[in-house]
Amino acid sequence: MSQFHSERAKGWASGKVILLGEHAVVHGSPAIAAGLEQGVEIELSAAPESAREVPAGADTRLAEALREAAKATGIPDTVGLSLGIRSELPEAVGFGSSAALAVGLIRACLAGQDKLWSNADIAVAANNIETIFHGRPSGIDATTAAIGGVLRFQMGPPLAYETVPLGSELVLLLVETGTRHTTSSTVGALGDRASARPEIYQPVFDAITALVRQADRALRNGNLKFLGEAMTMNHGLLRALGVSTTELDDAVDVVLAAGALGAKLTGAGGGGAILALCGANPTDLQRIVREAGYQSSLSRFAANTRA
Repeated sequence: MSQFHSERAKGWASGKVILLGEHAVVHGSPAIAAGLEQGVEIELSAAPESAREVPAGADTRLAEALREAAKATGIPDTVGLSLGIRSELPEAVGFGSSAALAVGLIRACLAGQDKLWSNADIAVAANNIETIFHGRPSGIDATTAAIGGVLRFQMGPPLAYETVPLGSELVLLLVETGTRHTTSSTVGALGDRASARPEIYQPVFDAITALVRQADRALRNGNLKFLGEAMTMNHGLLRALGVSTTELDDAVDVVLAAGALGAKLTGAGGGGAILALCGANPTDLQRIVREAGYQSSLSRFAANTRA
Protein backbone atom coordinates (compact mmCIF):
# COMPACT_ATOMS: atom_id res chain seq x y z
CA MET A 1 0.00 0.00 0.00
CA SER A 2 1.22 3.52 -0.80
CA GLN A 3 2.82 5.66 1.88
CA PHE A 4 3.08 9.44 2.14
CA HIS A 5 6.83 9.94 2.55
CA SER A 6 7.40 13.60 1.75
CA GLU A 7 7.97 16.12 4.56
CA ARG A 8 6.22 18.80 2.50
CA ALA A 9 4.30 18.00 -0.66
CA LYS A 10 2.74 20.72 -2.77
CA GLY A 11 0.02 20.84 -5.41
CA TRP A 12 -1.16 23.86 -7.40
CA ALA A 13 -4.27 24.40 -9.54
CA SER A 14 -5.71 27.35 -11.39
CA GLY A 15 -9.02 29.04 -10.80
CA LYS A 16 -11.48 29.32 -13.64
CA VAL A 17 -14.00 31.57 -15.30
CA ILE A 18 -16.65 30.60 -17.81
CA LEU A 19 -16.46 32.72 -20.93
CA LEU A 20 -19.81 31.50 -22.22
CA GLY A 21 -22.26 28.72 -21.46
CA GLU A 22 -22.83 28.39 -17.71
CA HIS A 23 -26.13 26.82 -16.66
CA ALA A 24 -26.77 25.61 -20.22
CA VAL A 25 -23.77 23.30 -19.74
CA VAL A 26 -25.63 21.50 -16.93
CA HIS A 27 -28.35 20.68 -19.47
CA GLY A 28 -25.94 19.09 -21.96
CA SER A 29 -24.82 22.12 -23.97
CA PRO A 30 -21.14 23.04 -24.56
CA ALA A 31 -19.42 25.82 -22.64
CA ILE A 32 -16.09 27.63 -22.91
CA ALA A 33 -13.98 28.09 -19.79
CA ALA A 34 -10.55 29.51 -19.05
CA GLY A 35 -8.02 28.47 -16.39
CA LEU A 36 -6.81 31.60 -14.61
CA GLU A 37 -3.29 32.71 -13.73
CA GLN A 38 -4.60 32.98 -10.17
CA GLY A 39 -5.03 29.75 -8.25
CA VAL A 40 -4.68 27.69 -5.08
CA GLU A 41 -1.56 26.06 -3.64
CA ILE A 42 -1.93 23.11 -1.28
CA GLU A 43 0.82 21.98 1.08
CA LEU A 44 0.65 18.68 2.94
CA SER A 45 2.99 17.68 5.73
CA ALA A 46 3.25 14.82 8.18
CA ALA A 47 0.88 14.76 11.18
CA PRO A 48 0.22 12.34 14.05
CA GLU A 49 -1.00 8.91 12.99
CA SER A 50 -4.47 8.88 11.38
CA ALA A 51 -4.91 12.66 11.79
CA ARG A 52 -6.41 14.82 9.08
CA GLU A 53 -5.48 18.31 10.26
CA VAL A 54 -6.97 21.36 8.52
CA PRO A 55 -6.56 25.09 9.27
CA ALA A 56 -8.36 26.31 12.38
CA GLY A 57 -11.83 27.63 11.68
CA ALA A 58 -11.97 26.03 8.23
CA ASP A 59 -15.18 24.82 6.63
CA THR A 60 -16.01 21.39 8.06
CA ARG A 61 -16.22 20.05 4.51
CA LEU A 62 -12.49 20.67 4.08
CA ALA A 63 -11.56 17.78 6.36
CA GLU A 64 -13.86 15.52 4.35
CA ALA A 65 -12.24 16.71 1.13
CA LEU A 66 -8.78 15.91 2.50
CA ARG A 67 -9.92 12.44 3.54
CA GLU A 68 -11.38 11.78 0.09
CA ALA A 69 -8.23 13.00 -1.70
CA ALA A 70 -6.03 10.78 0.44
CA LYS A 71 -8.30 7.79 -0.15
CA ALA A 72 -8.51 8.38 -3.91
CA THR A 73 -4.73 8.49 -4.27
CA GLY A 74 -4.03 5.48 -2.07
CA ILE A 75 -2.78 7.06 1.17
CA PRO A 76 -3.74 4.75 4.08
CA ASP A 77 -5.97 6.00 6.90
CA THR A 78 -3.09 5.35 9.31
CA VAL A 79 -0.94 8.07 7.70
CA GLY A 80 -1.41 11.47 9.31
CA LEU A 81 -1.65 14.60 7.14
CA SER A 82 -1.65 18.30 7.95
CA LEU A 83 -3.09 20.70 5.39
CA GLY A 84 -1.96 24.21 4.52
CA ILE A 85 -3.66 26.41 1.91
CA ARG A 86 -2.53 29.51 0.04
CA SER A 87 -5.29 30.86 -2.17
CA GLU A 88 -5.43 33.78 -4.59
CA LEU A 89 -9.12 33.10 -5.24
CA PRO A 90 -12.06 34.56 -3.33
CA GLU A 91 -14.69 31.99 -2.46
CA ALA A 92 -18.24 31.77 -3.82
CA VAL A 93 -17.85 34.31 -6.62
CA GLY A 94 -17.52 32.09 -9.71
CA PHE A 95 -13.72 31.68 -9.88
CA GLY A 96 -13.71 27.93 -9.17
CA SER A 97 -12.03 28.09 -5.77
CA SER A 98 -13.38 24.73 -4.58
CA ALA A 99 -12.37 22.96 -7.81
CA ALA A 100 -8.87 24.44 -7.59
CA LEU A 101 -8.72 23.26 -3.98
CA ALA A 102 -9.76 19.75 -5.03
CA VAL A 103 -7.22 19.55 -7.85
CA GLY A 104 -4.50 20.93 -5.57
CA LEU A 105 -5.35 18.32 -2.92
CA ILE A 106 -5.06 15.47 -5.42
CA ARG A 107 -1.76 16.81 -6.79
CA ALA A 108 -0.27 17.26 -3.31
CA CYS A 109 -1.31 13.74 -2.30
CA LEU A 110 0.29 12.37 -5.45
CA ALA A 111 3.46 14.43 -4.98
CA GLY A 112 3.87 13.02 -1.46
CA GLN A 113 3.92 9.51 -2.92
CA ASP A 114 5.96 10.30 -6.05
CA LYS A 115 3.01 9.25 -8.15
CA LEU A 116 2.21 10.65 -11.59
CA TRP A 117 -1.34 10.83 -12.93
CA SER A 118 -2.61 12.37 -16.13
CA ASN A 119 -4.41 15.70 -15.83
CA ALA A 120 -7.54 13.95 -17.08
CA ASP A 121 -7.42 11.44 -14.22
CA ILE A 122 -6.73 14.24 -11.74
CA ALA A 123 -9.79 16.10 -13.05
CA VAL A 124 -12.04 13.06 -12.54
CA ALA A 125 -10.83 12.53 -8.97
CA ALA A 126 -11.15 16.25 -8.19
CA ASN A 127 -14.69 16.38 -9.56
CA ASN A 128 -15.66 13.59 -7.15
CA ILE A 129 -14.34 15.77 -4.31
CA GLU A 130 -16.30 18.72 -5.73
CA THR A 131 -19.51 16.87 -4.90
CA ILE A 132 -18.74 17.58 -1.24
CA PHE A 133 -19.08 21.29 -1.94
CA HIS A 134 -21.56 21.49 -4.82
CA GLY A 135 -23.74 18.38 -4.89
CA ARG A 136 -23.69 17.46 -8.60
CA PRO A 137 -21.09 19.59 -10.40
CA SER A 138 -20.94 19.47 -14.19
CA GLY A 139 -17.20 18.80 -14.19
CA ILE A 140 -16.27 22.01 -16.01
CA ASP A 141 -14.59 23.59 -12.97
CA ALA A 142 -12.42 20.61 -12.04
CA THR A 143 -11.49 19.93 -15.67
CA THR A 144 -10.45 23.53 -16.27
CA ALA A 145 -8.52 23.70 -12.98
CA ALA A 146 -6.59 20.57 -13.92
CA ILE A 147 -6.00 21.21 -17.64
CA GLY A 148 -5.65 25.00 -17.75
CA GLY A 149 -5.80 27.19 -20.85
CA VAL A 150 -9.04 27.82 -22.70
CA LEU A 151 -11.29 24.78 -23.05
CA ARG A 152 -14.47 23.86 -24.82
CA PHE A 153 -16.29 21.51 -22.46
CA GLN A 154 -19.37 19.33 -22.71
CA MET A 155 -20.84 17.46 -19.77
CA GLY A 156 -22.17 14.57 -21.81
CA PRO A 157 -22.30 11.69 -21.26
CA PRO A 158 -19.65 11.16 -22.28
CA LEU A 159 -17.82 14.13 -20.76
CA ALA A 160 -15.66 15.74 -23.43
CA TYR A 161 -13.30 18.67 -23.71
CA GLU A 162 -10.73 20.14 -26.05
CA THR A 163 -8.22 22.98 -25.88
CA VAL A 164 -9.30 25.99 -27.93
CA PRO A 165 -6.35 27.51 -29.82
CA LEU A 166 -6.37 31.30 -29.58
CA GLY A 167 -5.93 33.46 -32.66
CA SER A 168 -4.92 36.46 -30.54
CA GLU A 169 -4.00 37.25 -26.95
CA LEU A 170 -6.91 37.17 -24.55
CA VAL A 171 -6.91 39.52 -21.55
CA LEU A 172 -9.68 39.21 -18.98
CA LEU A 173 -10.48 41.58 -16.14
CA LEU A 174 -12.01 39.78 -13.15
CA VAL A 175 -14.28 42.11 -11.20
CA GLU A 176 -15.66 41.28 -7.75
CA THR A 177 -19.01 42.79 -6.78
CA GLY A 178 -18.60 42.15 -3.06
CA THR A 179 -21.48 39.66 -3.03
CA ARG A 180 -21.42 35.87 -2.76
CA HIS A 181 -23.47 32.96 -4.08
CA THR A 182 -24.14 29.31 -3.38
CA THR A 183 -23.58 27.32 -6.55
CA SER A 184 -25.68 24.26 -5.68
CA SER A 185 -28.77 26.24 -4.68
CA THR A 186 -28.58 28.62 -7.65
CA VAL A 187 -28.11 25.82 -10.16
CA GLY A 188 -30.75 23.69 -8.47
CA ALA A 189 -33.36 26.45 -8.42
CA LEU A 190 -32.89 27.16 -12.12
CA GLY A 191 -33.01 23.44 -12.87
CA ASP A 192 -36.34 23.17 -11.10
CA ARG A 193 -37.78 26.09 -13.07
CA ALA A 194 -36.45 24.71 -16.35
CA SER A 195 -37.92 21.27 -15.65
CA ALA A 196 -41.30 22.78 -14.86
CA ARG A 197 -41.37 25.06 -17.93
CA PRO A 198 -39.10 23.58 -20.64
CA GLU A 199 -41.01 25.42 -23.37
CA ILE A 200 -39.85 28.71 -21.78
CA TYR A 201 -36.32 27.84 -20.72
CA GLN A 202 -35.06 25.49 -23.45
CA PRO A 203 -35.08 28.19 -26.17
CA VAL A 204 -32.83 30.31 -23.91
CA PHE A 205 -30.44 27.40 -23.42
CA ASP A 206 -30.46 26.87 -27.20
CA ALA A 207 -29.60 30.54 -27.75
CA ILE A 208 -26.67 30.25 -25.32
CA THR A 209 -25.49 27.13 -27.17
CA ALA A 210 -25.52 29.02 -30.46
CA LEU A 211 -23.44 31.80 -28.90
CA VAL A 212 -20.91 29.28 -27.57
CA ARG A 213 -20.43 27.84 -31.06
CA GLN A 214 -19.92 31.28 -32.58
CA ALA A 215 -17.58 32.32 -29.76
CA ASP A 216 -15.48 29.20 -30.31
CA ARG A 217 -14.85 30.30 -33.89
CA ALA A 218 -14.15 33.88 -32.78
CA LEU A 219 -11.51 32.69 -30.31
CA ARG A 220 -9.78 30.61 -32.97
CA ASN A 221 -9.89 33.48 -35.47
CA GLY A 222 -8.82 36.14 -32.99
CA ASN A 223 -12.05 38.10 -33.49
CA LEU A 224 -12.22 39.69 -30.04
CA LYS A 225 -14.85 42.24 -31.01
CA PHE A 226 -17.32 39.48 -31.86
CA LEU A 227 -16.30 37.48 -28.77
CA GLY A 228 -17.05 40.46 -26.56
CA GLU A 229 -20.45 40.99 -28.15
CA ALA A 230 -21.26 37.31 -27.63
CA MET A 231 -20.26 37.51 -23.96
CA THR A 232 -22.48 40.53 -23.37
CA MET A 233 -25.37 38.82 -25.15
CA ASN A 234 -24.78 35.73 -22.99
CA HIS A 235 -25.11 37.92 -19.91
CA GLY A 236 -28.46 39.16 -21.20
CA LEU A 237 -29.65 35.58 -21.59
CA LEU A 238 -28.47 34.72 -18.07
CA ARG A 239 -30.51 37.68 -16.84
CA ALA A 240 -33.51 36.22 -18.67
CA LEU A 241 -32.90 32.94 -16.82
CA GLY A 242 -33.10 34.84 -13.54
CA VAL A 243 -29.56 34.19 -12.25
CA SER A 244 -28.14 37.70 -12.45
CA THR A 245 -28.45 40.36 -9.75
CA THR A 246 -28.51 44.15 -9.59
CA GLU A 247 -24.89 44.13 -8.38
CA LEU A 248 -23.76 41.96 -11.29
CA ASP A 249 -25.70 44.02 -13.84
CA ASP A 250 -24.28 47.26 -12.45
CA ALA A 251 -20.72 45.93 -12.69
CA VAL A 252 -21.32 44.87 -16.31
CA ASP A 253 -22.61 48.37 -17.11
CA VAL A 254 -19.53 49.97 -15.49
CA VAL A 255 -16.97 47.95 -17.46
CA LEU A 256 -18.82 48.34 -20.76
CA ALA A 257 -19.01 52.12 -20.26
CA ALA A 258 -15.27 52.06 -19.49
CA GLY A 259 -14.47 50.45 -22.85
CA ALA A 260 -14.57 46.70 -22.30
CA LEU A 261 -15.25 44.70 -25.46
CA GLY A 262 -17.79 42.59 -23.59
CA ALA A 263 -18.77 41.49 -20.09
CA LYS A 264 -20.88 38.96 -18.24
CA LEU A 265 -21.31 37.23 -14.93
CA THR A 266 -19.25 34.11 -14.42
CA GLY A 267 -20.34 30.93 -12.68
CA ALA A 268 -23.67 30.25 -11.05
CA GLY A 269 -24.79 33.86 -10.64
CA GLY A 270 -27.00 35.02 -7.80
CA GLY A 271 -24.06 37.18 -6.71
CA GLY A 272 -20.32 36.89 -7.14
CA ALA A 273 -18.17 38.35 -9.91
CA ILE A 274 -18.15 39.33 -13.54
CA LEU A 275 -15.47 39.08 -16.19
CA ALA A 276 -14.73 41.69 -18.83
CA LEU A 277 -12.93 41.17 -22.12
CA CYS A 278 -10.24 43.83 -22.41
CA GLY A 279 -9.32 45.73 -25.54
CA ALA A 280 -6.08 47.56 -26.25
CA ASN A 281 -5.61 49.11 -22.78
CA PRO A 282 -6.34 46.59 -20.01
CA THR A 283 -4.60 48.60 -17.29
CA ASP A 284 -6.67 51.69 -18.12
CA LEU A 285 -9.84 49.62 -17.84
CA GLN A 286 -8.69 48.19 -14.52
CA ARG A 287 -7.91 51.67 -13.19
CA ILE A 288 -11.39 52.95 -14.05
CA VAL A 289 -13.01 49.92 -12.46
CA ARG A 290 -10.98 50.34 -9.28
CA GLU A 291 -11.90 54.02 -9.13
CA ALA A 292 -15.53 52.89 -9.28
CA GLY A 293 -14.93 50.94 -6.08
CA TYR A 294 -14.45 47.39 -7.36
CA GLN A 295 -11.65 44.96 -6.58
CA SER A 296 -10.25 43.47 -9.77
CA SER A 297 -7.39 41.50 -11.27
CA LEU A 298 -6.14 40.71 -14.76
CA SER A 299 -5.57 37.28 -16.29
CA ARG A 300 -3.83 36.84 -19.65
CA PHE A 301 -3.82 34.06 -22.24
CA ALA A 302 -1.22 34.09 -24.98
CA ALA A 303 -2.16 33.58 -28.61
CA ASN A 304 -1.55 30.04 -29.77
CA THR A 305 -3.03 29.06 -33.12
CA ARG A 306 -2.11 25.40 -32.65
CA ALA A 307 -4.21 23.19 -30.37
